[in-house]
Amino acid sequence: MGAAAALASSALWALTSVLLTSQAGRFKPVVMSAIRSSTASLFLLGLLVTVAGIAQLREMTIITGLSMAGSGILGQALGDTLYINALALLGVTRSFPITNSAYPFLTFLFAILVLGEDVTWTLPIGGALIVAGITWIVVEQRREAASAGGGVELARGVTFALAAALAWSLATVLLRGQQNNLDAIGAASLRIPAASLAVLVTIGLTRGSGRERPPRPWTGRGVAVVAAAGLLGTGVGSVLFIYAVEHLGAARTAFLTTSAPVFALPMGMVFLSERLTRRILAGTALTVAGIWLVLL
Repeated sequence: MGAAAALASSALWALTSVLLTSQAGRFKPVVMSAIRSSTASLFLLGLLVTVAGIAQLREMTIITGLSMAGSGILGQALGDTLYINALALLGVTRSFPITNSAYPFLTFLFAILVLGEDVTWTLPIGGALIVAGITWIVVEQRREAASAGGGVELARGVTFALAAALAWSLATVLLRGQQNNLDAIGAASLRIPAASLAVLVTIGLTRGSGRERPPRPWTGRGVAVVAAAGLLGTGVGSVLFIYAVEHLGAARTAFLTTSAPVFALPMGMVFLSERLTRRILAGTALTVAGIWLVLL
């Protein structure tokens, strides 16, 4: 069940990426994060009440509560906002392979250092393949960006993507190490509302600090699409993800979520008219092979 939950969470995250990319020109990333996390928070709190899970919150320690909130702020508020920036600059077909190659590798390293997981001889070999695969994908993007004069956007996009992967990995290890008595719904009901509050505070503090406006106006349909991404990816997906971490551990769950490009790449081609090159496919295959070796 843990593996099925991880794969289902991965598929939902792939769909979420396509939905968010379709609205990237209408909303600032922080606003998209606010809509997503607020929608997911309402869903999760309602789910917690429905399944009578409030009792576990009364029994948890302060450290557990603060850790779950911190994990949500790191993963959803910071990590997802960084990722939305990467989507706007690189698109799904390049953002997804970079983040979903770097994320499990970083998670495994932090799991070794913080959670005490064993190191195998395949770690350096797999790590080398992961770095090679990411480099291959980035080189392909650099070649196309150079011909279009978009080198600066490439650098920014890759930076956002790798920073998102780092934030997600730290959040996953914190979740794994401090979840204690909370089940998946209980942990998610703390993580996501904390992330939502952090994003709303950020919006309040930065209001009026910039003059940038999205190139296209908001629409009711656009808000609904972003909200749907929050319900599916951040709401349902987060419960499935936490369940998987609880039953499989941080490293194995991180690996299984790398299957997301299998869903995201064809979605990006069909719904967003993004071009999938042989170099991107080869780079993705190389990184996935590397992750298999890292987690053997």
